[in-house]
Amino acid sequence: DVILAIQEPYMNQIVDGSKTYEFRKYLLKTTIERIWFYRISPHSSIEYVCEIEPARTRMPGDEPLPEDGLGNLEYNTRHKDYDGYDYAYKIKSVYHLETPITLDDLKNEHGITAAPRGLIYAPKSMTDIDWR
Repeated sequence: DVILAIQEPYMNQIVDGSKTYEFRKYLLKTTIERIWFYRISPHSSIEYVCEIEPARTRMPGDEPLPEDGLGNLEYNTRHKDYDGYDYAYKIKSVYHLETPITLDDLKNEHGITAAPRGLIYAPKSMTDIDWR
């Protein structure tokens, strides 16, 4: 599992189902099955866990993404706003945590020293939480 920072509008699009893929500039290990999204300030907390599929790429010969979600067409056509975003992770499910994990919780209970800004592998203490 990984923790990724996300801005509010994009989190809302994932929750309401209008965004079906998460686009990133880096490849996650194929063993990663979940993203714990850290909503940046003013929320500063993790409220959603999403199950994902392994990365899709847009290398020659790769199938394009289905154009059923925000950004999928732009990803497929290499729109300039998607330069460098070469990895697309299908959002299979979205779970809302009953009790959000605050920044203080991350620091005091899970050993994360600062607000997530990039990719952080989730500590076992977090992945043991009942997130369903």
